Amino acid sequence: MVDCVASVGPECPRCRRGPETYWYLRGMYEFDVDRARALAGDGREPVEVDDESVRESIDNSEMDECHIPHVDPNIPGVIAHVSFENGPGDVVTGHLLIDGHHRAARCLRDGRPFFAFLLTEAESQAVLLRGPPGSGFHPPADG
Repeated sequence: MVDCVASVGPECPRCRRGPETYWYLRGMYEFDVDRARALAGDGREPVEVDDESVRESIDNSEMDECHIPHVDPNIPGVIAHVSFENGPGDVVTGHLLIDGHHRAARCLRDGRPFFAFLLTEAESQAVLLRGPPGSGFHPPADG
């Protein structure tokens, strides 16, 4: 976790304006978080994420301690489907939290459940900006 002086607003390194993306596996995957939030805002119900999955997501993300106290834990995160080609004909699939890591950490810290919206596989593909072979990512055609 990144240590910083407790701050809110423009002083907080995470409270920024502008487009937001989520990078996974050192840049092998890139997700459009803003588009994911828009897709998930269609009235669907969020699902409760188990504490073990929350811990794993937090442990595998860069966290800013100063951001956790002022995030709104009532806002659900977003989970995408992810896939990876592990060899010829061997595609591994799973779920990945692409938005809400600090809110998840706050929920865990406060002993409350964390909820997230689950994107469909098609929606997950729609928000995938970059991915390795087997991820389902198809670069735009040159034109």
